[in-house]
Amino acid sequence: MADTDTQMLKGVLPMVVLARLDAGEAYGYDLVASLAAGGLAVSTGTVYPLLARLEAEGKITSRLVASPQGPARKYYHTTHTGRDYLADQAIRWRDLTRAVTTLLEEP
Repeated sequence: MADTDTQMLKGVLPMVVLARLDAGEAYGYDLVASLAAGGLAVSTGTVYPLLARLEAEGKITSRLVASPQGPARKYYHTTHTGRDYLADQAIRWRDLTRAVTTLLEEP
């Protein structure tokens, strides 16, 4: 991925992660797989620090769930604060993409 693509992804990744978690709780690796299936190939080394930051900011919370295949898994889900932030960011994203699309399509 080019530097510009990486920078763009860093800007939208918190919003995308919150959207995925708002649709249903997930553990870290499951979230990475879900993002990859949606076309965003990100590493666990990118996602786990983001999850820690979002949790520290109160936008998500977690719970440990025993796993029959090994150690307990940490499942994440959005909080009220996270849903409010997501709603605001989604509006801003739509406004930005609309403006950029308009500028790109101008002769």
